[in-house]
Amino acid sequence: MSKEFWNTNSYLTLVLKPFSYIYYFFHKLQKILIFNKDCKIPVICVGNVTLGGAGKTPTVIELRKILKNDFKKITVLTRGYKGKKKGPLIVNKNSTFNEVGEESILHSRFGLTCVSKNKFKGALMCKNIGSKLIIMDDGLQSINVKKDFNILVIDGTFKFGNKNLIPAGPLREPVEECLKKCNAILIIGKKNSISELKKIPKEKIFWAEKKIKIHNIKNKRVFAFSALGNNKNFHNCLIKSGLKIIEKKTFLDHHIFSKNELIKIVNKAEQKKLTVVCTEKDYIKVPNEFKKKVYPIDLELKILEERKLKFKILQELSN
Repeated sequence: MSKEFWNTNSYLTLVLKPFSYIYYFFHKLQKILIFNKDCKIPVICVGNVTLGGAGKTPTVIELRKILKNDFKKITVLTRGYKGKKKGPLIVNKNSTFNEVGEESILHSRFGLTCVSKNKFKGALMCKNIGSKLIIMDDGLQSINVKKDFNILVIDGTFKFGNKNLIPAGPLREPVEECLKKCNAILIIGKKNSISELKKIPKEKIFWAEKKIKIHNIKNKRVFAFSALGNNKNFHNCLIKSGLKIIEKKTFLDHHIFSKNELIKIVNKAEQKKLTVVCTEKDYIKVPNEFKKKVYPIDLELKILEERKLKFKILQELSN
């Protein structure tokens, strides 16, 4: 299912709704049968309540930067989505996205990164290598690791879609349940009212915006391709930064680009004299033979009240 489908209610939504109740039943059953385990070091979990990207990865990268002076050794823990290796393992310079997923490779550029399909085994590895803080990329719905601080990331444009549970909608769990267990809510996008957050204390709500860094692009007419949870956000960032999107090609989140797909993109760009651009996350999946023909764009997150968020995290972790 695509975000476009999950953003509206249709006849198919009604057809799928009974399956949402079945999904919710097993979700609740899992919570009863499985208990959180304490790995004995602080754990910050960054996640979302919807399927697909909401900005978790750039949030984790920014959090690591904000907290690096307060913890001697920070390790990011991720399941390595679409990576073949189960772990637990530490990502190194020889790791490939086929083994550990592209997000893990991206995280490893900023510091220690552990990949583990079993989150608790991964958390124990982080502890055993001397980590003083774990930041989990995704896992708000994971219940085998005790978390000390939960951050819910919300895409300010998509919000909660049609507000239905999987598969009728994008929700992994009811919004109300997710909000209750979160210490902070980070909304990425323009400041707009979100009705579900009206009862949430203002001190728990933070805002952020995505920015891109463009270095030495002479030709501002571009062919943009991406495989993100929300490709439109990437396009908006490019336009805001002064680039002109003449052609674009979008794929589902975590899509692995085939050689044939890239040949078509590069050939069309050359015909129209366009610069081919994608995000750093997508660039990791571009084969070496195409890398000189594709320009990676740095996508960064700016938390508007980062000092306030840092203070809140440190205060609650010390309790």
